[in-house]
Amino acid sequence: MRAHRSGLHGNARDGAIGIAILSLVLLLLGAAPSTALLGAEDSEFEPVQPFSLPNLDGVDVSLAEHLGNVIILDFWATWCHACTESFPDIHALQATYADRGVVLLIVCLDKDVEEARDYLVENGYPTDNVLYGSLDEARAVMRLLGVDAVTHAMLIDREGYIRFSGHPKRVTAELLEPWLDDQSEPS
Repeated sequence: MRAHRSGLHGNARDGAIGIAILSLVLLLLGAAPSTALLGAEDSEFEPVQPFSLPNLDGVDVSLAEHLGNVIILDFWATWCHACTESFPDIHALQATYADRGVVLLIVCLDKDVEEARDYLVENGYPTDNVLYGSLDEARAVMRLLGVDAVTHAMLIDREGYIRFSGHPKRVTAELLEPWLDDQSEPS
């Protein structure tokens, strides 16, 4: 009997260890729970902290001027392979929903702004929604919003609440849909 008992405890312990390992793997793969849970009350979400940065064309862009839209905020750099890999998808998603008030703002974390501009132009991306100023300013926005590393995106609803914070590959049509209502403006 005693052998069965210790075996049972061993299985429970092994199961707990397995769950812990699985949770760690999911966390490392960017599959950790986001800051957003669909259907939760607004009081459970954090409002986005306001900021402004110049875009690559030299025009000051304020996050506040885009409130009223659903904002995809992408933290990106040309040297980041995962960033450049997710870039086409996040642009395509925004283009699909642009007429429903979805805007894409990109905080560029390149050291060399001209290298970033060259990459964008060579690959047919706009530069007016890419925010930079300087590397220090871009990093300050990351710190302000609690972002630890590039390859990170946020989904901000029309009222300015962060509904998702995580890997850009997880920003999908299914994630966007609950925050798209009948409003097609402003944009």
